[in-house]
Amino acid sequence: AGTVVAANVPATDAVTEVIQTATAKFDAKLFDQAAADLKAGLARAPASASAPNAYLLMGRIYEAARKPDDAMAAYVELRSKHATSPITAEASMRLADLLLQSKRSDRDATAVTILTDVATNHPRTAFAPQALTRRATIEDRLKTRAMDPLLNIQVPASLLTYRALIERYPTAEGVEAAYDKMATTYDDLRQYELSAQTLEALVMKNPVNRYDAAWRAAELYSRRLKNDAKAREL
Repeated sequence: AGTVVAANVPATDAVTEVIQTATAKFDAKLFDQAAADLKAGLARAPASASAPNAYLLMGRIYEAARKPDDAMAAYVELRSKHATSPITAEASMRLADLLLQSKRSDRDATAVTILTDVATNHPRTAFAPQALTRRATIEDRLKTRAMDPLLNIQVPASLLTYRALIERYPTAEGVEAAYDKMATTYDDLRQYELSAQTLEALVMKNPVNRYDAAWRAAELYSRRLKNDAKAREL
């Protein structure tokens, strides 16, 4: 539990006061009362600037109360009514996680759609790179394939997602793992030069990494690309 702070909301906003009260009850594990306060506050002031924060807190309360369906309903309502709010990015991530834990037959496809929405419509939030990483994990698990516009061949869909993560968020957590995944995929596709270049890019980013990138790139340059000078350099 923790306080959800409304961003850029006037101090006199009535729903902000409800959020503060509900947060205190949330921390005291008075989940039903906290949720009831938020519902009443939103009913009185549905157009409040702090409504997105209230929906997010409501979802978190239901999660803590182990009511995942109610939590998902709160997040869906937030996404529907406040699609452009930055708060919606976190709610969407939580919704995707709950979906993946559910028994719904469409849980993977729906989660991928939601994660794609976060990366596309909330690119400046901290959740966008997280969404790409989680989407790639699902794509790897499902062995989803897609057309690569650069190679003009069918490739694992996660390759495109990892590439997007690296290009858009070069300093984000998980980027080094994305380089490793990309290099391995290129190697599997017999795109040895791209694999070596990807590993070399990881070396340039972080010479000391957990993926033995310099050694692997050198092996590719030596054995696959017959470039011993480059191999020696690495």
